[in-house]
Parts: sequence; C-alpha cells; structure tokens
Amino acid sequence: MQMEDPEEVQHRRAQFLIHKSLQKSDSIGSQRKQQPIWLKMKVCKLKIKIGRKLKRIRKSILLRFSKGHVLCYKHLICQLKSWKRALH
Repeated sequence: MQMEDPEEVQHRRAQFLIHKSLQKSDSIGSQRKQQPIWLKMKVCKLKIKIGRKLKRIRKSILLRFSKGHVLCYKHLICQLKSWKRALH
C-alpha cells in the first residue's frame, strides 16, 4: 500500500466538504417555497395603509405644533401690549 501525500489528502477532503456544502445549499433552495401572490399583495396593501396613517399622524402633529406656536406668539404679544399700556 502506498502512502498518500498529506497535501493530496487535504485537497481531497476540501473538495469533499465543498461538494457537501453545495449539495446542502441546493437542497435548502429547492425546499424553500415562494410566498403566494395574494399574500404579497396583502402585505403590500398593509404597508401602504400604515404609511398613509403615519403620514396623517405626522401632518396632524406638525399642525398642532404650528397652532401651538401661533397661540403662544399671540399670547406673548397680548402680554407685551398690556405691559406697554401699563407703563405709559
């Protein structure tokens, strides 16, 4: 019996492991099923619905802040006018 070269043994083992990992990845890829189209459509519609609600909420928050700033500004002006009248 001939002794095999250690490099050849290592090379053959590496080839075997590569082959085994490729087979494993092929079997996983074939087992994976695609999502049904109706499910994709439902998810897409849900994302749109959520996006619209978030946009509406964002707009309402911005309007509230701008109204709040206007009210504070008006209140401040009224206070300044009353102080001005009191001082003159």
